[in-house]
Amino acid sequence: MKKLYALLALTVLLFTISGCEDDYRSMVLFEGAEPVYEIGTCDNRVSSLSFYLSETKGEVVLGIDGGDGSYSVINEHEPVALVTFIGEVNGYQRISILPLEAGETIVKVMDGSGESTQLRITVRSRRQYTMTKMGFEYGISDGAPTELLGDVAEELSNRPWLENTGYYVLVADKECSNFLEKGVLEIYRTGKEDKPLVGRYDTVPVEDEDGDTYALWQFTYNGEQRLFTRTVTGNEGSSVIKCVLAENVTPFCSSGLLPEGVLVIYRELFTVRME
Repeated sequence: MKKLYALLALTVLLFTISGCEDDYRSMVLFEGAEPVYEIGTCDNRVSSLSFYLSETKGEVVLGIDGGDGSYSVINEHEPVALVTFIGEVNGYQRISILPLEAGETIVKVMDGSGESTQLRITVRSRRQYTMTKMGFEYGISDGAPTELLGDVAEELSNRPWLENTGYYVLVADKECSNFLEKGVLEIYRTGKEDKPLVGRYDTVPVEDEDGDTYALWQFTYNGEQRLFTRTVTGNEGSSVIKCVLAENVTPFCSSGLLPEGVLVIYRELFTVRME
């Protein structure tokens, strides 16, 4: 029986060691008061940082755990970020990271025995969202002949649509809590331009015939204003965000092309990524 208990105890010990092995490193950088090592809870360990010079609020402080305590730092590209030791808090040595200019650098934190860990620092001049066009379609009022869409597409072929793989760049205003609200709009119609057409995007309230108010996206550029119904799936934390812009293009059709009361909508599908 004693042998059985011993085998069970050894099995539990081996399971515990193997379960923690992936979550433990001899040296780690972390945010907060102390590092978190519970299995499945590694949220405060840090291996990379991103900064935006247009909205930075100062330094970021990280703690060091592990090693023999004789720490040193090698900063691959010092002009990108200033990395300094600032003493101990709660028994853990701390380093301060202050962004200086756009670029990337690798910071290596070492101890006297040669143990080390790395921190990748990326500094960008601004936070921006790129909306790349993936496709489009026309829609027409229910009951209207769909063959009219061919005539509409031909007549509106010279409208300033984005080409597929063309893209918008959105740079939200500083006071915005969500990038969709308003900001600077850059337009790369073909996706190959060296310089964009620059304008604004704003969320504007519009009242319909029934008196209901809803929000549209207004693009203002080159002396023109365009209104879009915006449908977004995903959020800023998602790996993939998709957006559909729908524009009522009926007013741009020549008189007599469409029967009275018929509406034509132009829809563009975009993928959105943060840079």
